Amino acid sequence: MSRPQRRMIPLPSAQELTQGPNAIRLHKKKDRFLFMTYNLLAQALVRRDMFPHATQKALRWKFRKQNILQEFLGFAPDLACLQEVDFWDEVYYPALTKAGYETAYYKNQNKKHGCAIIWRKTRFEKVEQKTLEYDDHGQPTFTTGNIGLMVALKPLKQAAKNPDPNADMVLPDEDDEKEDTSANGHAELPGGILVATTHLFWRPDGSYERLRQASILLDKIQEWNKDLNYTILLGGDFNTTPRDAAYRAMTRNEMPAQQIPNLQKWLEDEVDRVQKAEAAAAEAAEAAAALAAQQAQAQQDGDSVDQLVAQAEKLTLGGTKNGASNGTTTGEPKNDLPYRAPPTGIILPKQAPAVPEKDAAADLPYRAPPTGIILPKQATNGASNGDSKLDLAVLPQTMVDSKTFKDSIDPKLQQLAAITASGEDAPVVAPLEAFTPAQDLKTAIEAHPRCVSIYGQYETLTKDDPAEVNEAAAAQTAATESTASAPPAVSTHGEPTFTNFATWFKDTLDYVYLYDQPIPESGAQLVPLRLLEIPDKSFLGHGLPDENFSSDHLCLMVEFAILLRP
Repeated sequence: MSRPQRRMIPLPSAQELTQGPNAIRLHKKKDRFLFMTYNLLAQALVRRDMFPHATQKALRWKFRKQNILQEFLGFAPDLACLQEVDFWDEVYYPALTKAGYETAYYKNQNKKHGCAIIWRKTRFEKVEQKTLEYDDHGQPTFTTGNIGLMVALKPLKQAAKNPDPNADMVLPDEDDEKEDTSANGHAELPGGILVATTHLFWRPDGSYERLRQASILLDKIQEWNKDLNYTILLGGDFNTTPRDAAYRAMTRNEMPAQQIPNLQKWLEDEVDRVQKAEAAAAEAAEAAAALAAQQAQAQQDGDSVDQLVAQAEKLTLGGTKNGASNGTTTGEPKNDLPYRAPPTGIILPKQAPAVPEKDAAADLPYRAPPTGIILPKQATNGASNGDSKLDLAVLPQTMVDSKTFKDSIDPKLQQLAAITASGEDAPVVAPLEAFTPAQDLKTAIEAHPRCVSIYGQYETLTKDDPAEVNEAAAAQTAATESTASAPPAVSTHGEPTFTNFATWFKDTLDYVYLYDQPIPESGAQLVPLRLLEIPDKSFLGHGLPDENFSSDHLCLMVEFAILLRP
């Protein structure tokens, strides 16, 4: 089955712009651009247990990198935000540069993947770029390694002699006209765009941390944009469903009365849990030190016994020194010897069983210096072959949610406490007063302009014109036994039902946002014209990636008009 065709769906704002007495006619090749956001699924995160329905071919990097680039270059966006990008220097940067893009890339030094913003150099010119490490601001609850990336761009109007290859648009044209252009064949459009992308914290129990990171992101965008005063355009994997506090705060969608109090309660419980674990770790370390001292003393005592044994072996026991040559005793053994060795050998004083050499802190909760990070102790369930299995019964209650952890068949969720020795995603030890209250984070986000989700109209737009359904593929999928999860049947605030379609998780996590505010003094006037549809789930089987879509996420794409300022 080939990759399904995805239509560009006209938005109401496009009809308002191009119809009526004040209609505006747009250049087909000059006044529009395609914007994409896409989580590529880093190859470093590809595991068989995470994607059990994928073929071996679909998971191989040799196939995936070609398929991802083919899909991306097929859509040919003018501006794109990418997340979970690894093999940047080896694969993506050379391929994108060859295709006519300029790029900005950044990752945390402890992660294998990062984020990128790319733009067609015939359409935009970079003014500056900034990066953001969330863990370096305020007090994080986990060491996340999550980052933000921002690039300030000036749009360029293409001259007629250099047409945009992405110009197959449906809106009316205006005749080509002579324009004043710079030496490189481009004219600058009035106003700039500040493009930001991010990949927020992933864990299902990390709603507070996502709210904190979203607050930092908006604060930094405002700080960076103070002098530029550009139009804000955001695209990324926010890891927030439409029911998450961060999404609701950013978009001003109604939030349940208990959502923020519940987050604050989670924070208080988590701080208490981590502090108790820290105290237990210190106690265990003290006990380990005492045990090591005992072992050292026992070793020292053992060395003294060995010395006595060596002396005894040098003596002639049983009178052999003065006896017959056949070795029979001729007298009583000397009673003044320090030790009488029986014929069968040396008997040493009873000692404690030998303890195999290992790291004295191997059984302690992980402590990542220098930030004081600890991990829950991992149980082994008596495994004799060295393979550890996570015992959910010993997990702290704040990490075990009956709906998303304990009862989940998702191996990613079941192994949340089995964090790698790198300390990534580990809880951070800090007093409660060091953390920003959840209500203050919500207030800080709402102090910024409302983020308008362009795909927030999707449910309404497709209600009477849904995506094409592949009935044969749907029947085949239904006939195949699977424990894979289904997309949510709850409210999505108008968003698509899913943008992530993995085996164990299907929901909306990716967004394209515009700030709801008057056009900034130096900003471009952007109007969304069309958006790319989400394929029907009948094309996607039990979960992605597959041999058509090489990520578990689906790309989002919006066509924008750039208008001359009034």
